[in-house]
Amino acid sequence: MAGNELKIIEFLLQNIGKVALKHIGLVEEIGAPSSKGNYKVVNSMDELSLVSTEDSRKKADIYINGIGISLKQTGGSFSFNRLQRAGLLKVFSDLNFQNPNQNLDLLDKEVDKFHQGSLSKRNRPWQTFFNEKDFKALLKYLMLEGSPNYGVTANPATFILQAPATNFNQSNIEVFQFDEYFKTYKDRLKIAIRRQWVGQLSKSEHARALGIANKPENQPWVYDDVSGEPRVKDASGSKWRSEFPSDKRKTVHILFIEKV
Repeated sequence: MAGNELKIIEFLLQNIGKVALKHIGLVEEIGAPSSKGNYKVVNSMDELSLVSTEDSRKKADIYINGIGISLKQTGGSFSFNRLQRAGLLKVFSDLNFQNPNQNLDLLDKEVDKFHQGSLSKRNRPWQTFFNEKDFKALLKYLMLEGSPNYGVTANPATFILQAPATNFNQSNIEVFQFDEYFKTYKDRLKIAIRRQWVGQLSKSEHARALGIANKPENQPWVYDDVSGEPRVKDASGSKWRSEFPSDKRKTVHILFIEKV
């Protein structure tokens, strides 16, 4: 989710009844999504803790006037984070892609090229893998409707709200229907290949990589050799967990959809 989400919500709360947004109108109510698919009204800054910024199951980060909203930051940002291979073929098929197996095969080949170091850039044109109709359907699903890991969300988003990191005002907060967002940014969207490692120093990243590596469907994107290296290091300069055997380290690849 956008790095500025809580600041946007704070601004909107402070300006209830004062700010009007495209497609929504005058902001009269802010809500925090619940796991049951509805929302709880947020009335004060103290209640901002009700808004979870990390729950990947929801697509509506907040509700404005009862409408689910996905929050994004102006400029470069991620439209979807940490896309695993597992579940992708089902999503492609459910979205009626023209040739879902070919789409997955193209992704597999590009990930392998990246791992082998034969790509000049890790951000790839989405046209390498998808036609426009299929990519647009995939992006809409991932941004507003669901994910391969959790399926269709109980908290879908209707609109995409984009705002800068700071200094919000009514003129620099934009609200898009999905078709508007795609038309505006389709030429700036990239499939970003990223990697993490089983055995790396970061506890959270190691655990996430281990979970990804343990899923059979992810195996084509999991390698027993180390490609690249983690950034985080300890006081001694090591980037690897001392208690984890070096021969068990793995490189795990995931995808982001990035707006550059």
